[in-house]
Amino acid sequence: MNHFISVSEAKKIIETQIFRTEKVTLPILDAQGSYTSEPIFATLDVPSFDNSAMDGYGFRFEDLEDFSELKVTEIIPAGISKNDFILSRGEAVRIFTGAKIPNGVDTVIMQEKTSRIDDRIQLNDDEISKEKNIRLKASQTKIGTKIIEENTLVNHAVIGFLAGFGIEKIAVHKKLKIGFLYTGNELVEIGKPLLEGEIYNSNTYTLQSALAEINHQFSFTNHIEDTEEATFSAIKKGLETVDVLLITGGISVGDYDYVKPALEKIGVSELFYKIKQKPGKPLYFGKVEEKFVFALPGNPASVFSCYHQYVKPFLLGCIGRKEFDEEQDLGISESFAKKKNKEQTQFLKAFYAKGKVQILNAQESYKMDSVAQANCLVEFAEGETVINIGEKVKIWKV
Repeated sequence: MNHFISVSEAKKIIETQIFRTEKVTLPILDAQGSYTSEPIFATLDVPSFDNSAMDGYGFRFEDLEDFSELKVTEIIPAGISKNDFILSRGEAVRIFTGAKIPNGVDTVIMQEKTSRIDDRIQLNDDEISKEKNIRLKASQTKIGTKIIEENTLVNHAVIGFLAGFGIEKIAVHKKLKIGFLYTGNELVEIGKPLLEGEIYNSNTYTLQSALAEINHQFSFTNHIEDTEEATFSAIKKGLETVDVLLITGGISVGDYDYVKPALEKIGVSELFYKIKQKPGKPLYFGKVEEKFVFALPGNPASVFSCYHQYVKPFLLGCIGRKEFDEEQDLGISESFAKKKNKEQTQFLKAFYAKGKVQILNAQESYKMDSVAQANCLVEFAEGETVINIGEKVKIWKV
């Protein structure tokens, strides 16, 4: 059994269990936040025709040897193709950005570098060269070229890029079905008055909004009564319809912690249980058939930390992200020194900007104000005992 293991060992176990979801084809806007499940190839040349890079005048470059001024004979706006005229020697066309270059034109000069009187222009550019200010056909991309790699995040930039090729639909990895169960008789939903001894349920809202940030949502949420029967029944039913089941609370060793016994009774294979870390020591990861379970402590700070360190990388890996530890970065510790024993890893709420890290106050697991301020977690690794001001530290963006 993998009990009370290190952070690095836990992450290695999780990484080995990542599977890729099946492929689905979606309209490009619906694919936002997904990862491509196959390469994408150019369906046309871009640009698909020679066009002007700016508003100006088009002409034959060789005419500059024999003419001190050129006669403007045509106007070429964008979106209009004019190839039914012959550009004679000494002539030019008025042309606008994006307009197709007509036959006979091989150079464009920007309008700011010309002087025009009536239908005549003089060129005021000593550095003009042939084909200047012309975007040549296929100068960005040739048809058939691979334009997007497999397992690429589909964001707004990718969507706009694909739209430029007229691509309407793409193949991506299917979203995961994720269910959520939470324990704790003391939890009350927001909007209801608190009785003595009760607290508001925040974990559901933390995780729902966290999943929304990676284009996912819970297929169900359910508050489990703190009894052995209710816990077993809820977990068994929940596993029937999901790829991943998240549970908060009930995973420690208290008198009302029924999650681990219920998982064992259902037949979930334990991949690890308990990590040498703070917060979030009693973290459980298990598998039954092709379904996975993360059982997190109920403490909100632990839920926040464990989600970002373990759950999120697993989920994103299953839908196509290539790097398990993509959020990792480095920064300089600023204005805060910290000590601990060497037996565990601590994840400290922090704020990162311009290469420097401010480790926040209120690191106790019950204090959530630091969570709301944090944009990263500083990893205070096992074996290390001191973080000094000015020291380079490993951070995880959240």
